Amino acid sequence: MTVSLRRTLCASLWIGSFLAVDGVPAAQPERVITVAEALQSARENNITWKSLAELLVQAEAAKGIAVGMFLPKLQAEGQWLHLGERHTMDMSGFTSMGEVLGSLLGAVLEEHPGQAARFAPYAGQLGPGSAGSGSLDDLMPKADTISGTFAILVPVLNPTAFPLYQGARAQHQAALQRVAHARAQLLYAVAAGYYGLLTLQSLMTVTERSIDAAREHHRSNEVRARLQAATRLEVKRAELEVTRAESQEVELLTNLEKTKVTFRYLTGLKGDFQLVRPELAQPSADQPLASFQALAERHRRDLLAARLEAEVSAREVRKVFMKYLPTLNLFGQLRADNAEAQRFDDDPFSWTAGATLSLNVWDGGLRERELDIARSRLRQAELTVLDLRRDIQGKIEAAFQALKNAATASQLAERGLDLARDTQKLAIASEASGAATNLEVIDANTMVFGSEASAVSAKLKEAMAALELLAACGEEVPF
Repeated sequence: MTVSLRRTLCASLWIGSFLAVDGVPAAQPERVITVAEALQSARENNITWKSLAELLVQAEAAKGIAVGMFLPKLQAEGQWLHLGERHTMDMSGFTSMGEVLGSLLGAVLEEHPGQAARFAPYAGQLGPGSAGSGSLDDLMPKADTISGTFAILVPVLNPTAFPLYQGARAQHQAALQRVAHARAQLLYAVAAGYYGLLTLQSLMTVTERSIDAAREHHRSNEVRARLQAATRLEVKRAELEVTRAESQEVELLTNLEKTKVTFRYLTGLKGDFQLVRPELAQPSADQPLASFQALAERHRRDLLAARLEAEVSAREVRKVFMKYLPTLNLFGQLRADNAEAQRFDDDPFSWTAGATLSLNVWDGGLRERELDIARSRLRQAELTVLDLRRDIQGKIEAAFQALKNAATASQLAERGLDLARDTQKLAIASEASGAATNLEVIDANTMVFGSEASAVSAKLKEAMAALELLAACGEEVPF
């Protein structure tokens, strides 16, 4: 058997083995997760997503506090009072006074007998010995006194309540926008993680094919070396390619597991799964940059929230101004008790009503300083809006240029892959005819698998650039 024939036979065996390995379908895991399912899982399981809802609860409660400034205030109070020791007055020193009053009372009744019924309750207390100890016990307070008070306060004019309520409404709207923006960013992070994980899985597939091809090439070279159709250098070079491909697989596997951990954290997914490439409606790079920036002005929720927060700061300035105006309140009070001795009448119920007009004439300059602080915060909020707008414009410009570059790079990567495959075919054919060495075939194979990896990475970068541009414009996640 001639050397040329042996080379042709070995090359044919290697080509058939390579094509067979390339054509074997990869084993598909049982569980397949689409990007829509991953996003829905993040909505249901992500802790950050759930915690953002508490911001809405707080903003709604703050708005309720502002509403409460306009509503009447009701207050009920009960009191129980126990006197541990009561001191009864000693009237023994006024015995003669009692006798004098008794004599006077007798003279009055003689002249006006018809008034006897009116003085009958006091007749026993007047006369000899009537003013002794305990004669005024009825005037002493009870040992246990129970009272209840029900009060109402109606704010008629509270100037600070109006800007407070308007500011609370604006703050609530700002919280809605902040939460929506944060959740949108979270979903974009999930989508980006999905594409990153999908790319790593695709690279793993390419690397596994590269390993299989390298091992088969190494086995073929071992056979050819035994037939003296290949040198030991070619065998060692093929073995080196196997080692290099296996090292790349280990590195990719490590990155794949790390990415899966992060992806599981974002989505709440458990176990192992397989991803499928989604259809992404990419924005056109042919559109003018100004159109994307105008879109962000309308749709960026964080920008809208910053504007609302600037409005809240403006309301704070108005609230301080309102402190110079008077406040008017109506009040009423109803009281009931069992303290007859202190009331001097038999009605246990009493009520009062009134109005208060309050004007803070001078508070030591506190309002002026509060006004300075409120105006400073307003200027700071306006600068925050301006800074955020510039930051958004810069991100849109960078994402727009990145999308254009990624689209060009993806096209070049596809072209490079086609050229690498053509080169591989030529190298195999040349090696079979004896016009090329086995080392050139190895280089061609390495070029193909490297070009496949570059094409996969270029597709990822193009998708990531599209997602980044959509996120910068404030668009919803396109899945």
